[in-house]
Parts: sequence; C-alpha cells; structure tokens
Amino acid sequence: MSNKRFIKGAFVLAVAGLIAKFLGIFFKIPLQRLIHDEGMGLFGLPYPIYTIMLSISIIGLPAAISKLISEKIAIGDYSGVKKVFRISFFMIIAIGIFSSCFLYFGAHRIIKLLDWPPETYYAIIGLAFAPFFVSIMSAFRGYFQGMQIMMPTALSQIVEQMGRVVIGVGLAYMYIDKGVGYAAGAATFGATAGALLGALLLLGYYLFTRKSFPDYTAYRRNKGKESTSKIVKRLIWLAIPITIGAILSSVMGLMDSIIVPARLLQSGYSQEGATILYGRLTGKAVTLINVPLTFSMAMAASLVPAISEANSRNNMLELREKAKTGIKLTMIIAFPATLGLFLLASPIIHLLWGETEAGGDILKVLAVNVLFISLAQTLTSILQGMNRVFVPVRNLLIGVIVKIIVSYFLLVSHLNIIGAVTGSICGYGVVMILNYIEIERTVGLRLSIRETVLKPIVASGTMAIGVILVFNYTYLQLQKEAIATLLAITSGIVFYSIMALLIYDFQFHKKNFFFK
Repeated sequence: MSNKRFIKGAFVLAVAGLIAKFLGIFFKIPLQRLIHDEGMGLFGLPYPIYTIMLSISIIGLPAAISKLISEKIAIGDYSGVKKVFRISFFMIIAIGIFSSCFLYFGAHRIIKLLDWPPETYYAIIGLAFAPFFVSIMSAFRGYFQGMQIMMPTALSQIVEQMGRVVIGVGLAYMYIDKGVGYAAGAATFGATAGALLGALLLLGYYLFTRKSFPDYTAYRRNKGKESTSKIVKRLIWLAIPITIGAILSSVMGLMDSIIVPARLLQSGYSQEGATILYGRLTGKAVTLINVPLTFSMAMAASLVPAISEANSRNNMLELREKAKTGIKLTMIIAFPATLGLFLLASPIIHLLWGETEAGGDILKVLAVNVLFISLAQTLTSILQGMNRVFVPVRNLLIGVIVKIIVSYFLLVSHLNIIGAVTGSICGYGVVMILNYIEIERTVGLRLSIRETVLKPIVASGTMAIGVILVFNYTYLQLQKEAIATLLAITSGIVFYSIMALLIYDFQFHKKNFFFK
C-alpha cells in the first residue's frame, strides 16, 4: 500500500505534466510558424539563465520542504509541518524577489557578457517577473508534496501552462509587426502570466482546504518542537546541494547557449545560421524530448517524500522496494519513448511544424537522452530521499565537465550541432551510472535484469516493429506523411500497452490504486 501511494502521486503529476507539455508543444507550434527558427533562437537563449535562477525556487527549497514535512508526518509532529511551511514560504519569496530583480536590472549586462543578439533583451524582460510568482507556487507545491497530496501541484501545472500558451501566443501575434525580437519577448511574457495564474490557484486551494487537512487541530494546539533557527539551517542544508544539482542540470543547457553559437561561428556559420541551428535544437528537439521526461520529473517529485518517509523510520526493506519500483516504472516509460522518438523523429517534426521543417536529425540523436535523463532524475531523487544530497551534485558536476569537453571539440567537426547533442548524452550517461553505483553501494540495491531491462526491451522492440510496419504501409498506400505518422504513433501506444499487460506484473487493483 505504501508503494501504491507514491505511485498514485507520480501518476497524478505525470498526467498533469503531460497535459502541460502538450500545451507547451502547441504553444511552440504557432510561435515557430510566426517567428521561425531565428525568433525561436532569440526566444530560447535566455531560458537556461532563467532556469538557473529558478533552480532554488522550483527545485531546491521545494524539495527540502517536502522532505522535512514528510519526515515530520512520519513521526507524528503535525505542528512542525505548519512551522516548516511558514518559515520556508518567506525564505522562498525573498529568493524570488532577488531573482526577478537580477533579470530585470541585469538584462543588458547579460547580453553583453554572453555576446547575444541585442534583440534578446525583450525576451529577458518578458521573463523577469516570472521567478517571483514561481517562488509562490513552489512554496505551496513543496508543502502539498510533502503531505503526498499531488493534485494541487497537478492543477497548477495545467493552469500555468494554459496561461502561458494563450497569453504568450496572443501577445506574440500582437507584437510581430514591430519585429521578431519584440514578438519573442512578448511570447516569453507568457511564462510570467502563467506563473501568476498558477500561484493564485494554489493560494486559493490552500485557503479553501487547509482546515480539512488531517490533524489540523494539532497544528493550532501544539507548538513546534524544533526552533526556527534549526528549521532554517536544515532547509538550507538540504536545499543547497539540491539547488546546486539543479543549477548544474541547467548548466547543461546553458553551455549549449554559450558554446553552440560561438563554436558554430568559428566553424564558418553566420550569426543568423548559428541562431537557426540553435533554434532547431531548443525550439523543436528539446521541446519534444521534454514530453516523456515529464514522467521522470513526476516520479522524482513523488519519490523524495516517499523515500524520506521510509528512511526516517530506518526501514531499509521498504526503501529498497520503493527504489526498485521507481526505477522499474521509469524504464517502462522511458525506453519506448526513446525508441519512438528515434524512429519517428523527422515525421513528428513535419507533423507539428510543417513538412519543410528541419531538425529531425537532431531529435533522432537527442532521443537517446530521454532514457539517460529519466534514470538520472529518478536515481537522484532516491539519493536525496536517503539524505545523500551531496552525491548527485558531485556526479552532476562530473557530467557537466564531460558534456563541455565532448561538445566543445565535436562542435567544430563535421557533426556541428549534433556534437552538442552527443555531449549531452555522454554527460547524462555518466551521471546515471554514478548515481546507480552509489545507491547500490549504500543500501545494497539489487535490480532484476529481467524485470528492469529485458521486459522493456521486448515490449519496446515489438512496438518498434509495429510502428515501422504501420508507417511504411500507410505512407505507401496514401502518400500522406501526416496520416502515416499519426497512425504509427497510435499503433505504437496500442502495441506497447498490449505487450505491457502481457509481460509486466501489474499488481495494482483499480479500486485501491485510485481511491485508497
């Protein structure tokens, strides 16, 4: 039953994340057609810095909040839950204000330092106030996730993305006549508007339901056992390594925004040509691989409090079972997603952005990273739940170094932009391996090769054969790539679902899984 609880949480977050990602794709499709690859390059350049600025407010402190809250719930300290939330809320708001001020007042300096096109200024300003509202969202998300209540986070993700799509695309159309730079900046403002809407939803949910939470009377009756200073120290101690790890993950993308344009220019590309190639990488390939990565992010958010709960009770058997379940479910989703994107890379890009659009060669190679990133994220969350918070930081640092070295030298070879993609694959592959070695060494984790590797390979291989046959036959008969792609994707989902039901040992009864 303990396993079912965190799986249900991961399921809720994954569904909401998928909806949000698909909304994000349909945000970038009209945007791509409106501002094209050059505009998408301008749109994408500030996002790695923005992500780094958000690493504290969307990953570091929320993960620390959920971990501390889950630990206090495990030992029955319900008064401590409220105290942790109150202290962390004001800490995270202060960080959000600082981040917004940094982007707003430092836009010109960032552009000059990184030698970006001057038009990037509007995209940075459009994002400037998003960190403040994201910080509010993140405080509430950490609170609810620590209680293993995932629905508020799920709803806020959908509302946030809807606001981003509607407002971002609408403003881009309004400002396109003023130039591609203005339109890109207007589109990035959608992130700010969406964060505002998500924050308002979470605040409303909290105010409306807080009295119905379990043991709410204990919150009011008892005083917290830990002092404020001790809670602050613990939050910082947990948040710093998690934040550094998140920043290092963002640095993977930031390195592309720094290295790719510069090295392509050295290879003989014009600034426009380099920006176009970077736009294909971030605007298309990265956007598409982020869809299946939604599940691993949901699994990570659900695993941290679940592992922390088992660890706080020193129940190693429960901890290992939850870890095995998390890794197995990650493989069940990541392996077929990797293979599907690899096989249908160009057709999917043609379907979404137009038959003449390029970028399929980039997506085909980058698809491999879905598996590595997914497993790296899941393993990182297990280590964080075990209080081994500095280990993923060390491993990510090694991965970033590997990524930089490989990307730097391959970018000026005949691989050009594929060199950067190869560097990312190598970097996350190293992180995945090092994380697993640490978990195996610490808790004696032993995975079943049959359950974790062989079954996903058999099911995904069967799916791949079906996808290829359906696509080729449909295209041969109809000469319509879009129809062939849609049918191939649909058949792939059906084939894999059938194989999953046949070969995986699912033991979750519908009634208990969804309503227990």
